[in-house]
Amino acid sequence: MADGTRQNVAYRDLRGYLDLLEEAGLLKRIRAEVDPQFEIGAICGLGIDRRQPGLLFENVKGYPGLPVVANIMYSVEQLAVAFNSEPNAQAIQQILVEGLANRVPSVTVETAPCKEVKHFGDEVDLYALPTPWWHELDGAPYLATQAGCITRHPETGVVNMGTYKGMIIDRDTLTMTPGAARSGHIKPYHAAGKAAPMVLAIGMDPLLTLASGTSVPVDERGFMEFETAGAWRGSATELVKAETCDLPVPAHAEIIIEGELTPDLRIGEGPHGESTGFYGAHGQAYQFKVTCITHRKNPIHYGLICRQFEDYPRWLFRSSSFFYELVHQRGLTNVKEVYFPDFVGWGWGFGIIRAAVKSQEEVRHIIETAWELQPQRWMIVVDEDCDVLDMNEVLWRIIVSMEPARDMYHGPINPFDLGDVVQLDKPPVTQPLGFDATFRTKGLDFAPINKPSPELRARVDARWREYGLTM
Repeated sequence: MADGTRQNVAYRDLRGYLDLLEEAGLLKRIRAEVDPQFEIGAICGLGIDRRQPGLLFENVKGYPGLPVVANIMYSVEQLAVAFNSEPNAQAIQQILVEGLANRVPSVTVETAPCKEVKHFGDEVDLYALPTPWWHELDGAPYLATQAGCITRHPETGVVNMGTYKGMIIDRDTLTMTPGAARSGHIKPYHAAGKAAPMVLAIGMDPLLTLASGTSVPVDERGFMEFETAGAWRGSATELVKAETCDLPVPAHAEIIIEGELTPDLRIGEGPHGESTGFYGAHGQAYQFKVTCITHRKNPIHYGLICRQFEDYPRWLFRSSSFFYELVHQRGLTNVKEVYFPDFVGWGWGFGIIRAAVKSQEEVRHIIETAWELQPQRWMIVVDEDCDVLDMNEVLWRIIVSMEPARDMYHGPINPFDLGDVVQLDKPPVTQPLGFDATFRTKGLDFAPINKPSPELRARVDARWREYGLTM
């Protein structure tokens, strides 16, 4: 962190991060020619399944000198390089939560690497970028898969960056999934009949990419993703003004795509392979008209194969963000950890909350507060000595401690609604359940649990690499 408790990361952009991954044996250069239509996506998907290193495709068919990189942030070992931390989830989660609570102001610079090459007007050509056709049933190549989509609220001035999908329609047109409206920055423009400015940043440093894809609530100073990434990095995020609109963009990104979301026109988008395990489509996606493309010389396109397990640690970032909201915004200081398993969809599924609780009333309060933040989630509360990353232990506690009539709570029905422009790829769960899987709140007389203490586990984890072992 910037307060000196942890050394700053040893890179300033995606290229520096890739160098560190390669030094650590966590990146593989693919020099054989690969086809952007389906082949790259299949390699990436199988690479994650088989726990392979990150992949840098240096010879993309039809795109000489324009590489594609993927699978560079899905493992704990890679994230340890990104955060300059020990390679265990608990150490990284502590950095995440501290960064959310202590954000570092960004700085503006006059010139930047992302502006080395500029294209305006008729020079704009999205097809000139090496964009994989990721899944076999996708409707077209998706350029925006790991892009930071940057907007500014027209009234508050708060700058938001989120990750939303964008499919290529023609040389200067992308779709933008309707989820972009959830930031609340688009609707005020469209309500006034105006186009909403937006900029896509592709190939950012890993901490900016990770901040873009997680839920970062605005703080009292109006700080969001840029400033949170600065805290994680240990140094301020450098921003530069866009060419055609009044939006800040990451100075060291590989590719910047500027444009507007048109207010009235909606276009079909998809299908696209989704993390829920299905293909999804949006019948009325936003239209994003591109006005300008700037990029570094020989830019690196960073993209993502979207599956149940993908090149993004959803469980870690969603868990850390939710933990921050419960503890720092809702005051539940008895909550010690949150874990959303990776194999469930983004807007439903279940979460596991580890807490120091003394009564079933405390458990019920935690569950109901969690439902206020995520109304569709099923929530499981366990005692503070539970390893929430170990699903066998969590299920063991459910089986051993729970009486369904006493320890299972039904929440209110909350239909999942993103507005009239969304077609979901699967019907989500609309009624949450709460599970009290704690032992100590029920007066149950158990023998001591046979497992290492948290203190011993932390001491051993800290020396894991010293032992010559991998996590």
